[in-house]
This record gives sequence, C-alpha cells and structure tokens, in this order.
Amino acid sequence: MAKTMTAATAHAFGKPLRSALKTLCKQILTLCAGLAIAIIGTPPCRAIDYQPFDFVPATPGTIILMGYYEYGTRNELNNTITGTAKNHTGLQSQIGIFRPLYYNQVLDHPYLLEFLLPFGVEYNGKINGFRLDDASGVSDPILSGTFWPLSRPDLKSWISISDWLSVPIGTYNKDRALNLGANRWQNDVQLDITQGVGEKFTFDVAADWIYYGNNPNAGTGHQTLSQDDTYNVYTWISYDISDVVRHAIPSLGNGTISVGYAGTFGGFQRLDGVVTGSQTHEQQIRFTYQQFVAPTWQLNLSLNHDVSVSGQFKQNFGLLFRVAKIF
Repeated sequence: MAKTMTAATAHAFGKPLRSALKTLCKQILTLCAGLAIAIIGTPPCRAIDYQPFDFVPATPGTIILMGYYEYGTRNELNNTITGTAKNHTGLQSQIGIFRPLYYNQVLDHPYLLEFLLPFGVEYNGKINGFRLDDASGVSDPILSGTFWPLSRPDLKSWISISDWLSVPIGTYNKDRALNLGANRWQNDVQLDITQGVGEKFTFDVAADWIYYGNNPNAGTGHQTLSQDDTYNVYTWISYDISDVVRHAIPSLGNGTISVGYAGTFGGFQRLDGVVTGSQTHEQQIRFTYQQFVAPTWQLNLSLNHDVSVSGQFKQNFGLLFRVAKIF
C-alpha cells in the first residue's frame, strides 16, 4: 500500500515536473536558436534587395548618389526545431545606407560600379521575454559590379548580371547576441530581366544565389557558424502614373507605382556542424512609389510585409525611403 501511494505521488508530481522541464528546454532552445540568427545579422541589412528599375542602365558617365532610410519591426521568431515564439518576442531596426553608383560602357555594353555602406541600430530585441542587447554601428560594406549583355532601350529590354561581395569589417562582437556585422565573407550573384510592355507597364524579374563563408567566432565565441547557400527570387510590376501626377502638380517628373514579391529559400545554419533551426526562408509582398520631383532628384517610398517565414524573425512592417541625386 505504501509503495502504491509513493508511486502515485511520484507520478502526480512527475508529470508537472516533466512539463515544466519541457517548457524550460523549449525556451532555452528558442533563445539559443534566436541568438544563432542574431549572430549573423538580421534582415534589416539586406542592402542588396533592389527596387523597381534599379537595373535599367543610366547614360555612360552618370554618377548617382543614393541615401536610404529603412525601418523594420518584427513581432515573432520562427525556429524549425522549436517552433514559433510570439509572446514577448520582437525586434526593431533603423538602418541607413550610403550608396554611390557610377555608370559607363565597354564595347557598347553598359556596366555599373557601386559601393554600399549600411549602418544603424537594432533594438528592443527579445525572445520569449529574454532580452537581447541592442546593436549599433556599421554593417559589412558591399562592393558590386553589374554588366548588361543586353541593353535595348528602343525595345525596353534589359538583361543584367551582378556580383555583390560583402567584406567582413562591420561592427561585430562575439560576446553580443545582436550584431550588424556578420564576421564572414558573403558573395551574391544576381541575374535580372527588365522588360517594358506597352506604354505604361514594366516587369522586373530577378534571381540570385548567395554563398556564405564561415564565421569562426560564433555561439560561445569559439564556435564556427556555417550556412547553406541561399536562393532568392524577386518580381516587380510597375505602372507609369506620370500623366496623373503632372495633371495634379505640373512641375513633377515621371512617377510610377509598383507591386512586388520577394521569396528567399535555403540557408540552413549550423553551429559546429549542429543544425540550429535557423534558415533564410521568407515570403514578402511589397508596394513602391517612385517620383522625380526635379530633373535630377528622385524619391522612392516602399512598404513591405512578410507573409510567412521559417527559421527567422517575421517582419510585420517594413518601410524604405530613398533619395537619389543624379550627376
């Protein structure tokens, strides 16, 4: 009888204890997976992500200076092992980008040389109530070159090939969860097709392949973070509203509105060979308005929202504002 009561008591206390331990383990795994995401940098620094008409070449000899402001807010984190954390989970960011561009041509084919320098802050980071330290500073600068094997303005047809190299000299501290720098080399090869249809419509379609080097100072600061290749697809459908805006404000130049989609796939991460549950899988919708407010000044306002993600933070609202000056 005593044994029966002891077993029953152990069972009664054991069940909630196992449940509590299971919950604790899940929280710890979620935190560790979230830190693995944070270590390599988060979506705010996706400086390669392009806007409509970015791959229509300018006149040879043209210099363009661009300045970006990006704001993003995220309210949940998915991990492929532990699931989705929604309660007391989020991350905000404010990112600026300085981007000079130089256009010219070789053998009658246009090319573009450019440089991107992202900088800013990530803050209010938390996962299931666990606070992440804020991060600020400079992200990894990007060197890029684009070549157009096909450029037919008369047919409104352009095909371009780009390469983007991220140099690992951005702000990085192995003892911090959030970092703007990734502490690793990264290379992105992109193919873009831009085609005008009729008088008003333009279609942009792009695909790219991203290769990641290893980060040897991840996790505890003495672990190696590796990542599978990432594949991206982008589409934009743009409509010319120049007649409408000029009717309202005659002094304005060309204007367009665009709707778009971005899909990111692959990118599974491993810490010392062990899968972390983090990856780069994202489905996003976008809306952009571009307007020339003067012959050499263009403004760009873009809004975006993640429809679904896997293995990363989900951005419920994103804003991009860009100013371009043409010389």
